[in-house]
Amino acid sequence: MSMHKHVVIAGAGPAGLACARAILTAAPGTDILLLEAGRPYRRRPCPVDRGRTCTGCAGICNVISGFGGSMHYGDGAKLSLLPSGRRLVPHLGADRAGELCETAFAWLTEPLGRTPELLGEHLTGRAVDAFAAHSLRIREYPVAVLGESDLSTVIAGWHDLLASNVDLWHTSELTDAKKHGQHLELTVRTGPGEERRVSCDHLVLATGRRGVTSTTDLLKRLGVPTELPDISVGVRLEMAVGLLEAIGAEHPDLKVSQLDHAQKIKSFCFCGGPNGGRIKVTNYQGAFGEEVLTLDGHETTERVPTGERPLAANFGLLCQVQGRGNALEARDSFIATYRRLAGGRPFAQSLRGFLTRRADAASWPELHARMPFQPSVLDLTAGPVDQLFTDAEHTSLTAGFRRFMGSILAHSHLGLTVDDVLDDVLVVGPELEFLWDKPAIDADCKVAGLPIHVVGDSAGIAQGIVQAAMMGIAAGRRIATSTSRTRATARR
Repeated sequence: MSMHKHVVIAGAGPAGLACARAILTAAPGTDILLLEAGRPYRRRPCPVDRGRTCTGCAGICNVISGFGGSMHYGDGAKLSLLPSGRRLVPHLGADRAGELCETAFAWLTEPLGRTPELLGEHLTGRAVDAFAAHSLRIREYPVAVLGESDLSTVIAGWHDLLASNVDLWHTSELTDAKKHGQHLELTVRTGPGEERRVSCDHLVLATGRRGVTSTTDLLKRLGVPTELPDISVGVRLEMAVGLLEAIGAEHPDLKVSQLDHAQKIKSFCFCGGPNGGRIKVTNYQGAFGEEVLTLDGHETTERVPTGERPLAANFGLLCQVQGRGNALEARDSFIATYRRLAGGRPFAQSLRGFLTRRADAASWPELHARMPFQPSVLDLTAGPVDQLFTDAEHTSLTAGFRRFMGSILAHSHLGLTVDDVLDDVLVVGPELEFLWDKPAIDADCKVAGLPIHVVGDSAGIAQGIVQAAMMGIAAGRRIATSTSRTRATARR
């Protein structure tokens, strides 16, 4: 026997939560089922964060699954406002995008009872000049840093807001959807060998990284046209917090634009404020066939050193794939190389070794001990990270790093150059970005001809907590309007 719901939302991250709130705000009483493949927010510990080995957590990675989604209970996070995620502006419309951004930020921070400080704009002349000297321009936009305690308050607040107004199923994953008349018939896996059937009037796919391949497969089965993504590959660079602290205090989500015609590179998920940040490991289980682990970075404000060495800070550096064919061929080629070199598990190399393409003559414990900071991850091996990349990709990353890091050091007052820190920086791989096919959706994130909306990372347009919430609100308002019309018609 199947149950019927007005709306089913797959994914309880920022996009799914904002969508549920938008529906309930505009159409109170709507019957909503919120599916979350992961665990409740207080049950999302990561062994790697505790200095242990990634075990996969029984098939549900707690870093990319669970209530809160990318807002991970116990970590910090950055809320970056427009024009960060600027691809959403033409998709949503400029005026509308601005209003959605303001609403998303207000909702996300409401549990705090105050508006967090916004940084990232009105940079000092010293910062502007340091980057301009390397033909780079800092992208200015407002950023709020939520520390561990603040983010925990936000997640708990969202849970309290929605728990009594929606039907919330944890460890329950959407596995199939079929059109049945005016409704959709859904299959939901609720446990090993256990499935439930649910029909609904509207389905919202807000599956994020957990659904990186399964959501695309579902859309294709439903006949939804998709466009291959632009894939970027790279590394995460970890170093002592003092190297990144000065620029991180001015712009917590540092990104740049290039002022010349050099091969495009970009910084990603900058975690370099006064307390630095830690590297996270994300386990994609069987999403790409065999198990694959990649990296993520989280801002922190409350860590304390556990020894004599200072804390670590980090940032990701990415380049567009080169010489690997189309997007799917590029992804598969990169992952195959990663499995061959490191078994699909993150590994590390000294900066000097990475830049010169020479393997380190050191084991991971030796490399760890050599660093003048506390590496934030212990579950690594030493290996030739540089070999992940084609010659063209490596050239782009190497040149891009020298420009980006050179600008940071010039701004820092430390009197250091890139060559001075070659033995003081750890290169950890790999980083991947934009693995999602981009489905054809309208300005409300709706698929043509089907009662399905695709929001957040799954839409393949822009990443970010605020950006995901913006899309969730847009979809939720559209669904609420449709639901209200249906009710009015039924009453007549």
